[in-house]
Amino acid sequence: MSPAQVELEEHPEAAVVRVRASLDAAVTGQLRTVLARAAEAHPHLVVDLAGVPMLDTAALGALVRAHRAARRHDGTVCLAGASRVVITVLHTMHVDGLFPLFDDCAEALDWLRTSQVATA
Repeated sequence: MSPAQVELEEHPEAAVVRVRASLDAAVTGQLRTVLARAAEAHPHLVVDLAGVPMLDTAALGALVRAHRAARRHDGTVCLAGASRVVITVLHTMHVDGLFPLFDDCAEALDWLRTSQVATA
């Protein structure tokens, strides 16, 4: 059995969704399920994309839906560890401004912990 490609990790300030695969049609369903579960428990999400070499439009749609759901609960979806390819896709699709971008999860969690976003 292969290891999970999308995992949920709970933190006091946010849920961290770790992805360890290309975000294509084979993984996007699992991503949607985990994002929905994470959003039920936390207004703030950090999506760890360090293990994601590429993402397709379906995965991008799942991230945008998670962003909209988080905003309805005064939350934020942060992206951490995104590769240059992933950042280029976000920019090309004009959604890079929706997500605070961080080099890694620790930086994103620290920002949520210390920013007004977490206390708003």
